[in-house]
Amino acid sequence: MHIVFLIHAFPEPGRQTGGGAGNYVANMSRILCRNGHKVRIITESDSDNIFEWEGIEIRHIRATRYFRDTGRKMTVWKKTRKNLWRSIFYNYEVYKINKEERIDVVQSVSVFSIAFLRCRKIPYLIRLSDYPTLMRAAVRESYSFNEAIRQETIDDKLFYLTIKKADALVAPSVLMQRLITKRTGKEVTVVESPFISSDYEGDKNLQKSKYFLSFGFLNYRKGIHTLAQIIDRLLDEHKDMEYIIVGKDCELETAGGYIRGSQLVKSMVTRNRERLIIRGEIYDRGELFSLIKNSYLCILPSRIDNLANSWLEAMGLGKIVISSDQSSAEQLIMDGYNGYLAPIDDAEALYHKIKCAMQLSESDRKKMEDRAKKRIETLAPEKVYEKMMVVYRETIDNFNRKQKKVYRIQ
Repeated sequence: MHIVFLIHAFPEPGRQTGGGAGNYVANMSRILCRNGHKVRIITESDSDNIFEWEGIEIRHIRATRYFRDTGRKMTVWKKTRKNLWRSIFYNYEVYKINKEERIDVVQSVSVFSIAFLRCRKIPYLIRLSDYPTLMRAAVRESYSFNEAIRQETIDDKLFYLTIKKADALVAPSVLMQRLITKRTGKEVTVVESPFISSDYEGDKNLQKSKYFLSFGFLNYRKGIHTLAQIIDRLLDEHKDMEYIIVGKDCELETAGGYIRGSQLVKSMVTRNRERLIIRGEIYDRGELFSLIKNSYLCILPSRIDNLANSWLEAMGLGKIVISSDQSSAEQLIMDGYNGYLAPIDDAEALYHKIKCAMQLSESDRKKMEDRAKKRIETLAPEKVYEKMMVVYRETIDNFNRKQKKVYRIQ
């Protein structure tokens, strides 16, 4: 097959960038290429460029060339116009490739409605990256699932129109499947993200002490405010341990203005500041994975996620993960069996779950770690590949049947 991926951010070789969707495309494209398929990836950059990475053609395009990113000052209308232009440039690139060599299927992320102005002669599959109203609300200080789900903008309308125009939809989480099907009426196939264990070999860890670890964006959606409330208590009880936080230091909106995630944590951790280590993003994948592998517990209390890579990575490396119920983590974690789940934004409950994990005997701890790792073994590349090939073939066959039907009518 000739498969083209559309992705807004793609990780550079050896660097942990591009976010969950970017890392998924990097993994899935390599799996497809190793199984003999021709794969191209179209992603945006500051300059136009074509190069090869692990046998895959990467096309950089200036998809937002007419817009200057103004961050939080950008209006919804300007974001919508920006996304329409983005869609034009992405799909014009698809059109050019298809003229050179017929494309069997295009797989796009749902972010930024990239597939809205799709090429009508090619089947399009959209992998649902997020549910925009929830993701937008979850980065605010106050969060309510039921309220957030009703707060739609013009930009969200474009998102749903794009979803409805797709020939097929796939999502990594049951939570996303349920939300999108309820909102659009379209069928969504769940295929969890692959975990390539060979990417996680070796050990570059330089941290000699015993430590708790949280990694990901330092924002409200990833639960940084909840962590900040319990770190001092944990370090009070475990004098031999440190707490390490790794990730992009995001700007948080509060009642009094804006503050960085790291500043919020430091303002609330007062007694054990010397054993709190806050690092920025770690771009070296080997270094990050070594840090995960050598941690004692991984505490990742997201409000909402779409089967986060952080959970897969930590569990795949045999770590006990403590996360939030109803965030999509419940798809991977059975509370008390292969990890722990606490209610969203409940610092006291999260603290209690960490305490349960710390009280495990060595043998019980090992059993839980093994169960976590075994759950991620179901996401081995060959298993995910077989599932995705079924999705691709069905998408192409259904598209071709519809095309023949249209021709008969004409």
